Amino acid sequence: MKFPVLQGWMVGSGQRPLRKQLAITLSAIFAVSILVAVLLLNQLFGLQARNLIDQRSSFFMDAMLAVREYTSKDVNPIVAPLNEGPGAFRPESVPSYSAQTVFSYLKAKPEYRDYSYREAALNPTNLRDKADSFETGVIERFRNEPSLTTLAGEKSTPLGPMHFVARPIKITKESCLVCHSTPNRAPASQLLTYGDSSGFGWKLNEIVGAQIVTVPQKAVFEAKDRSLFTTALLFVIAFVAVGLITNSVLNQLILRPMREISRKAEEASVTPATVSFDERSRSDEIGLLARSFERMKQSLAISMQMLKDRQGRP
Repeated sequence: MKFPVLQGWMVGSGQRPLRKQLAITLSAIFAVSILVAVLLLNQLFGLQARNLIDQRSSFFMDAMLAVREYTSKDVNPIVAPLNEGPGAFRPESVPSYSAQTVFSYLKAKPEYRDYSYREAALNPTNLRDKADSFETGVIERFRNEPSLTTLAGEKSTPLGPMHFVARPIKITKESCLVCHSTPNRAPASQLLTYGDSSGFGWKLNEIVGAQIVTVPQKAVFEAKDRSLFTTALLFVIAFVAVGLITNSVLNQLILRPMREISRKAEEASVTPATVSFDERSRSDEIGLLARSFERMKQSLAISMQMLKDRQGRP
């Protein structure tokens, strides 16, 4: 008597072993799981990278606003009277000059060399602050949308894409018009240094320029990609380790006992009296299967004995 149901468990049988089927199934599950995890992590790490860039740009903008505030409240009252004299104009009294100068010292550090801070104007006193085409577009956006207080986005540069955040420069103090309304109101030292052809004609509550912080994105996203690669590699290593352990456990607890039961079942089909299914003592499904084959073996032995007895009668 043969047991075809168990033929696939036999070593060397023509059917595909269950161990191979399980390995293929687990590999497919792991591959899909890793792919889904990497896609989700890419979205998560990308969001974290963008948040980091936003935080950096906002931090530098707030820092420069603090420098402007300090200059306006503490430095200007001391330096401004000196500009009333016949000597050279002292720009340290101007908040925009102080902020941009402080940032230039920061840019001297290698880690900040690709950052930038500009206080660009359409009609600046110092022509180095003249808005370029991009900055002009930002300023015009603020002028056309007076309720807009912050503008952020991405700009293309020779160094790659950069993130920028901008705020409008609005004339809210009458004291600003002393230097920027008409040349005859401006300090003589200012006219001596910058001339009388630019930086005038400003009006109260007019948006004349924009503060623009530019932060590089490349390094942040490269760090994001490295983190994603490292995390994905750890996932692969973990899944491979789990797969190997799972395969070993399945082989030890299920596949090897099943092969042994299959071998004994084949032997019992010929000589049932010499076979004992020791696995029947187990309390799991393997034990249940072994007990079933033990009963089948005993029934087969009784049937064979009855057949012999019948054949031995005259």
